[in-house]
Amino acid sequence: MSKNWYSVQVWAGLENDIKEKVEKLLEEKGIREKIEKIFVPPPKEIEVFFSPEKQVTQKFYSGYFLIYGELDEDVKEEIKKIKGVIEIVGGDKIYIFRTEEVEKLISQLAVEEIKPKPRYQFMQGDRVRITEGPFANFIGIVDEVKPDKGKVKVLVSIFGRETPVEIEFAYLQKI
Repeated sequence: MSKNWYSVQVWAGLENDIKEKVEKLLEEKGIREKIEKIFVPPPKEIEVFFSPEKQVTQKFYSGYFLIYGELDEDVKEEIKKIKGVIEIVGGDKIYIFRTEEVEKLISQLAVEEIKPKPRYQFMQGDRVRITEGPFANFIGIVDEVKPDKGKVKVLVSIFGRETPVEIEFAYLQKI
């Protein structure tokens, strides 16, 4: 049997957890040599919302990851038994994934251009609370927004004086 690329459809958001379960299953069954690569697409961007405080990560091809190897029907059935796995596609004539196409996709997803990009909702004059770091729980006023750095300059009152402090978007909450 030749090695092929397979797409594993899983519950969205559980891609990495199910990948680990697949790797554990392969080790337990002693069939690790049948799978050469398992690729979970990296996060596309991070959206940061501050009311209420939460962080959401969106993924490329959410709900899928790729496996390269020799998957016979027994291995497919074992993987499908893992909670969260919906379907395995590939390897047959109908759903064949060309290696060149998948390798190109993986290299495109792995390039530096696709860095997490925080979205922000801060404007000059906004009142914010610092949630982490040495100034945690301090309240200040946004003086300057630096989207290219992912930071905000906040004026915080320290010992009665307005002091500028540079804080990352993720450590601020609008009030």
